[in-house]
Amino acid sequence: MDKQPLISGLVTRRVTATAWESVNGFRVTLINGPRQSGKTTLLRELYQKTGGSFYSLDSDTLLAAAKADPIAFVSGDAKFIYIDEVQRGGDTLVRAIKQVVDQPDNRIHFVLSGSANFLMIPGIAESLAGRVAIIEVWPFSQGEITGTSDRFLTQLLEDATNLVQPKYPTLDRESYFERIILGGYPEPLRFSSSKLRQTWFDSYIRTMTQRDIRELSHLRQSTDLTRLIRYLSGETAHELVKSKLSQALGIDRHSVSSYLPLFEMTYLTRELSAWSRNPLGKVTRTPKIHLCDTGIAAHLTGVDVGSLAGAISPLRGQLVETFVHNEILKQSSWIGGGIEMFHWRDREGAEIDLIIETPDGNIFAVETKSSSTVAAGDFKWLRKLEQKLGDQFKAGIVFYLGEHAVSFGDKFSALPLSALWF
Repeated sequence: MDKQPLISGLVTRRVTATAWESVNGFRVTLINGPRQSGKTTLLRELYQKTGGSFYSLDSDTLLAAAKADPIAFVSGDAKFIYIDEVQRGGDTLVRAIKQVVDQPDNRIHFVLSGSANFLMIPGIAESLAGRVAIIEVWPFSQGEITGTSDRFLTQLLEDATNLVQPKYPTLDRESYFERIILGGYPEPLRFSSSKLRQTWFDSYIRTMTQRDIRELSHLRQSTDLTRLIRYLSGETAHELVKSKLSQALGIDRHSVSSYLPLFEMTYLTRELSAWSRNPLGKVTRTPKIHLCDTGIAAHLTGVDVGSLAGAISPLRGQLVETFVHNEILKQSSWIGGGIEMFHWRDREGAEIDLIIETPDGNIFAVETKSSSTVAAGDFKWLRKLEQKLGDQFKAGIVFYLGEHAVSFGDKFSALPLSALWF
């Protein structure tokens, strides 16, 4: 059933202040994120404040000029040069930017945007290390959509004991599921028609797998990419076992291993590393896979509000977990501070959905439940981790689909899902 769109007009991005500070401080600012997440809008907003030159490499003419004479393209009298979709210019353009930036008399500030993770793009060897600030712009957070505070992560890190004090707005289960189904991309949120949203998601996946990824990686065909991203949508919030993917899809394991980074590079998926007190353990244990937008995951798996609300819904728990992961990831993009995110699983079967680690080694742990009630037993793995870590364990949170924020003892709280953004 069609409903009123969730957003209309211009949405103020939380990351704007961080981007503005970077533009005025760093010689190069790179605004990274998925296509259609609002990067170009943010870039133009910054451009309107500073003036200068603005180029979009989605223009074939400008792209040809950038490739023909990259030094001339990035030189000039403008104090600020903005280049949208910079990854299309390739390594020669990035090296030209580095050459200009490194000149002793350089006064140019470059503000770049890219729809691919700059550090993962095949063929771009220059990282601009030491010269660039990288800012990630994700699809809209729930707080950006509703105009509310998005303060969960800030409050968690500052004083987790106060998380149970506010009275959070009550949302019913269907309202939560609707937010999960819609995701955070601006355009689907502006549509009142479910048919238009379906068309948008279809077109987006087709563009990413048949054009963008192939262009960046020089793949000759894309049918395996489409099948794999659809399968991964059904595996969101699960551990990433490549042999399982290979067997299920009939794609050899080498190809699976080469395709997976392409999805992460273009912000379709994100691998969540496993956490351990041994630093080497964080990279040697099995990661989890999350779709970077629950709207895409729901579309590719054919899930709607009705199926999530049903008595039996195999994907409900996974999508709720991915939704929580994505909202916290978005909040981390504007508060900074070197926060890292992991999941945890030990050999005895204990597992925690999300571990948030600060640079000083403090640990905050988050579990998710796709039901409307919470019991003491839902904290058993959180308490086990507290016993292992002692004072380094600062808080354990269980998000659920109920109404009340409730303390379950020192350091432990149950919070309604709406506490993420109110």
